Amino acid sequence: MHSKYFENIVIYLSVLLACIILGIVARMFVIGVGVDEFTANIVFLAVTLFGLLVYGLLSIFIKDLFTIIKLRFFPKKKQIKESNEKSNDPAGIDKIRTKQRQLIADQENKKITIAIQYTQTVLSPYTSDKDLVQLSRNVTSYAEKKPISEIQSVEVKKLSSIDLYHFGWNIWNHFRTGNQLQMAAFLKKVFPSILGNVETETIKRHLKDDEQRGIIKIRKSLSEE
Repeated sequence: MHSKYFENIVIYLSVLLACIILGIVARMFVIGVGVDEFTANIVFLAVTLFGLLVYGLLSIFIKDLFTIIKLRFFPKKKQIKESNEKSNDPAGIDKIRTKQRQLIADQENKKITIAIQYTQTVLSPYTSDKDLVQLSRNVTSYAEKKPISEIQSVEVKKLSSIDLYHFGWNIWNHFRTGNQLQMAAFLKKVFPSILGNVETETIKRHLKDDEQRGIIKIRKSLSEE
């Protein structure tokens, strides 16, 4: 910074000196042609000031012209440089990371909301309000990959094992969380009165059996009616 300041002083002094020399030459010239001393001094001052003015105007013009040429012919280089500066800014990286995390969280929350709406729609006629609330919590726990020990059992009526298999497949296919064996373990824990005596491997093998059989059907998407 001090070097730049010193460089500016040298430039301005050099310009001033050049203008003074130009003024002296002009003064000597007018004296040589017979002009009086007072007028010669006026000429000296006028030429010196005019030289400084011309330098100032040229400096502004050349600077603006250089900026226009740079933006006209090298815009991509400037954009790349600015992009690199932003990408190397720790604060900018943290902001991007935070935004991406929030986007992922919003997407996951949306998926959970869809799954809960589906669960409440298809199972509300076959369980109590209390168990329906617990079942929604169980689905949320499954989506968030919480330990199966946090899952609580519920009671359902008028549903067969194949209905519960289809329900489990639809939830697993929606989230694609874990493998189908984990979903089988989830179903066994949630619906022990129907699946408590069925082996986990057996549940896994029959998750998608007879897709259109039973009360609860296999769905390609939980968003479909």
